[in-house]
Amino acid sequence: MAKYKRYVPAKQEDYKYPTRFGSHQSMVDEEKTAELDDDSKVVLQDEHGFYTTEAARLDNKLADPNRYRGSRLRWNTP
Repeated sequence: MAKYKRYVPAKQEDYKYPTRFGSHQSMVDEEKTAELDDDSKVVLQDEHGFYTTEAARLDNKLADPNRYRGSRLRWNTP
């Protein structure tokens, strides 16, 4: 009988966005952004859902504080 359990690590899948913390142009949702009617803000989608941020924060190589889980949007879908 085995004395120790064998540990098999879970397979890591590739991250599908450029970075984990920054906002990027490839994440912009054009339809939702058009609903905002605000040229300075954009709606982005990542693995946790939708969020809004300023257009100046896109692709600036800094972490975007609007991407934190506390600043998520709730969309009313029929």
